[in-house]
Amino acid sequence: MKQYLFFLIILLFSFNYSFAQKNDSLHAKRVFISTYIYKDGLKLTNSKVTILYKNSEQSQIKYKWSNILKPIGPVVIIGGIGLAAIALKGVNATAIIDGQTIDYKIRSLPKLLMGLGLVVGGLSMIESSNELAQHSVDIYNSMSKTTKKVGYVDKIKFGITQSNAIGFSVSLK
Repeated sequence: MKQYLFFLIILLFSFNYSFAQKNDSLHAKRVFISTYIYKDGLKLTNSKVTILYKNSEQSQIKYKWSNILKPIGPVVIIGGIGLAAIALKGVNATAIIDGQTIDYKIRSLPKLLMGLGLVVGGLSMIESSNELAQHSVDIYNSMSKTTKKVGYVDKIKFGITQSNAIGFSVSLK
């Protein structure tokens, strides 16, 4: 009898209160260089997301910064690739050594390093933009879970059922 009572107490404390909980949370999905936000399986537009984030200032700020960084990252990457290509192409030069004319290229190492740095910076901007969008969804979901309550336990009855077994019933409010 003590084992059953102990089992019922553990079952009671590990009871999940989300019986009829509707999934109102947002979901962020990363696609290549963008992060799209979904609600109930439908992709939300930027205007709908900003309307949802109206009451959550932190989510709204992070989402705005995400939208600012999103188009800048690829432009910086393209600029870095262009600068690195110019550095690798080099400048034609000619030298006369022992009476012979020798053609060669002068390549700029600082330009190449700056181009590679721009590529890395652009990639980090894209990644930061996606992380900000994901974090804004996480903040919104955590705030909506704390403010919305679906139900709570109103009454719990323990006793013997009609078939002479031990049982309990739970009433939700």
